[in-house]
Amino acid sequence: MDELRVLIIDDHALLGESLARFLGSNDMQAVWCGDLARAMQSIRDQSWSVVLLDLSMPQGNGLDLLKRIKLMHPDLPVLILSMHPEQQFALRALRGGAAGYLTKGCSPDVLVEAIQKVVHGGRYLTPGVAEQLANYMNEGEAAEEPHARLSDREMQVFMRLVEGKSVNQVADELHISCKTVSTHKTRLMHKLALDNDADLVRYAMHQGIVS
Repeated sequence: MDELRVLIIDDHALLGESLARFLGSNDMQAVWCGDLARAMQSIRDQSWSVVLLDLSMPQGNGLDLLKRIKLMHPDLPVLILSMHPEQQFALRALRGGAAGYLTKGCSPDVLVEAIQKVVHGGRYLTPGVAEQLANYMNEGEAAEEPHARLSDREMQVFMRLVEGKSVNQVADELHISCKTVSTHKTRLMHKLALDNDADLVRYAMHQGIVS
């Protein structure tokens, strides 16, 4: 069987390089890329078996990048490897075309198993994600928590606000204007039926998004 070629897109050099070495020790050819422009160029110019994608990239929206990859190569499996709990982003990523969702706290054996499964055309779902997906299939949006109905950009703003970041900090990280962040904040507060920042933090704590 041909050697699997894995492109790792993550802005953390230590993690990316460590992952590349680990996968290399498991008979895979793994390349780490921490720059979105170079990553997209690599996807255009080279052949890959699977992409490991971090959702939290300072240069852009990981969910947007996922959609761009799937538009360019619909059959290329993309496995999300994120610091965010699966209950917050897994369904959103799967709907965007991801072949699976893992948190960065998963075991190395699970990562290898997930890669092997998605490169052979399957989806890798943890029991928790499978339950979420089943509930969504059975009940639709009624099965989702209110924050699951936020747009991708609203969700990005939401996650940063509940981490205690200011509107200016969020704008800098997402490369958008403060006015745009404020607009997204107003919309997400309305969708969540919340009145102020304290309500927003309490909601996030209740949902287990922050501790």
